[in-house]
Amino acid sequence: MMQAAQNPDALARIAQTALQTGDAATAITFYGRATALRPDRIDLQLGYAQALTANGKPNEALGLLMPLAAKNPDNTQLSLVTSRLLIEAGRPREALNRLQAAFRRTPSDSRVLIALGVALDTLGNPQAAQGYYQKALALNPDDVAARTDMALSLAVSGSYQQALGILRPLRSELAGTDQISHINAVENALALVYGLMGDQTSSAAILRHRMSEKQAQENLTFYSAIRQGSSKVFSQSELGSSGKL
Repeated sequence: MMQAAQNPDALARIAQTALQTGDAATAITFYGRATALRPDRIDLQLGYAQALTANGKPNEALGLLMPLAAKNPDNTQLSLVTSRLLIEAGRPREALNRLQAAFRRTPSDSRVLIALGVALDTLGNPQAAQGYYQKALALNPDDVAARTDMALSLAVSGSYQQALGILRPLRSELAGTDQISHINAVENALALVYGLMGDQTSSAAILRHRMSEKQAQENLTFYSAIRQGSSKVFSQSELGSSGKL
């Protein structure tokens, strides 16, 4: 046990296990110890930021990663995670600038292309966003994240049937697989599309299968507000797997 206390990799494994079981507080403790031992390890810092975010401390995660990203501008994973946190913090323009720099370095990285699409959607430019999703899909037509985010972008811009044309086959493809995060994202997106279309019955059926009646009703009210032209500012992350659902 004493050896593990001085081994950053062992501490990180304990932290990641805690995170996977929903114990973000323990994950923070062990990632904190690991990064104290090896502050030069970007992978440990990213894990620490993940734990902080899971524990409802995204600003602390940003405070950790922003200086690190400035010192390591060529680290794509670091740029992606920092950009996602910036978008969730309501700073999409900063995220876009960071992602554009990453795109100049690695124009064929589908992760960067998808993240650029999300940033542009958040800034209210779905046409440009969809161009980046198309580039990602040209590299890999089966990319689930690109297909899901393309559908979300189409839905938010009012192209509901096109969005359903992507999501329904994708839902069938994922059925019975162990790709839980992708399945959740597709289900969330479908509930959104039906809600924006005004089909509350279909939307509610998905939501009530996945959450409490109170949570389902909150989501239905949220979709209705968007559909009726609410002035609420929202980001794509609120509409996707990590947001309102």
